[in-house]
Amino acid sequence: MAQNKYALARYCLIDSLLHRNEYVKTMDIVSTCQRRLRCNITQRTIQMDIFAMKNDSFLGYFAPIEYNQRVKAYYYTDRDYQLFPLHFSSKELLFLQRLLILTKGKLSQDDHFLLRDIIDKIKISTTEI
Repeated sequence: MAQNKYALARYCLIDSLLHRNEYVKTMDIVSTCQRRLRCNITQRTIQMDIFAMKNDSFLGYFAPIEYNQRVKAYYYTDRDYQLFPLHFSSKELLFLQRLLILTKGKLSQDDHFLLRDIIDKIKISTTEI
């Protein structure tokens, strides 16, 4: 299967690794992608992915990724950068969970379950790798 079919998944993995770590080495990204996507990925593919995330106007991510020569690893220059705008922080998730508790007696049972399901979906989509 062509490697570009996994490009979006690799972008998400790269973004997650850069958010979780101050610096990320190319080989760490390669091994994570190979483990998670179960396909062969090269260092060159990851380097091209990072270049695309930074510069490709069609994608429009313009990710603030830089390479630190001293550490020999990539990092985000803007730690608040989000690859996709609907990414929730742990503080926002905690707020939503508190909101769910506060509204338990004030919403219908169906609405309460719907809100709980929405929060669960958000938690799944923001789960760490």
